[in-house]
Amino acid sequence: CHALLSSDDQMFIFETAGILIVNSEFPAESKEVLMRNLLSPLMEKFKLFLDKLIMEENEEKTATLADCISHAVSFASRTSKAFSNKQTVKQCGCSEVYLKCLETFLPALSCPLHKEVLRSGVRTFLHRMIICLEEEVLPFIPVASEHMLKDCEAKDLQEFIPLINQITAKFKAQVSPFLQQMFMPLIQAIFQVLTRPAEDNDQSAALEKQMLRRSYFAFLQTVVGSGMCEVLSNQGSENVEQVVFTVIQGAVEFPDPIAQKTCFIILSKLVELWGVKDGLVGFIDFIYKRIVPACFLAPMKPTFDLSDAQTVLVLSECAVTLKTIQLKRGPEFIQYLQQEYLPSLQIAPDMIQEFCQVLQQTDSKVFKNYLKVFFQRAKT
Repeated sequence: CHALLSSDDQMFIFETAGILIVNSEFPAESKEVLMRNLLSPLMEKFKLFLDKLIMEENEEKTATLADCISHAVSFASRTSKAFSNKQTVKQCGCSEVYLKCLETFLPALSCPLHKEVLRSGVRTFLHRMIICLEEEVLPFIPVASEHMLKDCEAKDLQEFIPLINQITAKFKAQVSPFLQQMFMPLIQAIFQVLTRPAEDNDQSAALEKQMLRRSYFAFLQTVVGSGMCEVLSNQGSENVEQVVFTVIQGAVEFPDPIAQKTCFIILSKLVELWGVKDGLVGFIDFIYKRIVPACFLAPMKPTFDLSDAQTVLVLSECAVTLKTIQLKRGPEFIQYLQQEYLPSLQIAPDMIQEFCQVLQQTDSKVFKNYLKVFFQRAKT
């Protein structure tokens, strides 16, 4: 590992070698042989170093070995940069050698030493393979996920979620069974980290939790946004309730506009999908008991700053949620606002009338603008 070249230089050499092979005039069989010759030594070194790492007791040596393992994986990742839509892995006959790499590298995920370094390298390789190998990568995802969810910290989860989002957005229905299976284990791992007690003044722990919360909501947004609500609805009513309740919490309780905006996007999507007669059992009730109040409670919070650009985007999504409820539930919703909900907030009858009239206008932009004025008046 004491190389004459820095690891960055070595990366460029592997990338260049990949580019030369992929863009050469050779037939696919020759490209495959050359790529195998380039990648096989990396796989051999990887296995050798991983075996050594597991046996090694000297901490300094384990750190060096972990770096060497990580470099081997990174070099393999870099060779894949050569492929493009015109020159895919399949066309170059290289699928098999990359699948072999995946098989070789995955055991590093369960190594208890230097988890951060090893997992990070393998994760990057997986991201690359999802792009390059398409659905051929899918059989490896459940095993990789299982390893990555073991003994994980906030940062592990935060970096793992984009991988799942990438797979969900790319393969949609194809990965629905897998997502249904790993949904609650992932959610539980997230909740476990989020509910861990931390010191009041521990800024970095608070920031990590905030970032993880954002990642969690981004994951839910990807699932519902990819039209895969069955992933959520098949988790059993208690789990569904718990998850949707966290979205309400995210929209109202935490003064983080980025997360709040995502939460309102999720709520709008759920109303669109489940806010109908044959939607999820009990969901219409949930709209009135939880979602409608959230649309008023969030903007009324003292921390909800209407002069802040990010917060205005939250209000805009909040308007979309109310508009979606109106489109799905029609007069029933208007009646509820006029006769029950808005009077309970001590809002003047003429303001209630005005609110409901604007909400029913076809141009949703008008309502978005109105909502800002409505809350500015309500907060003075």
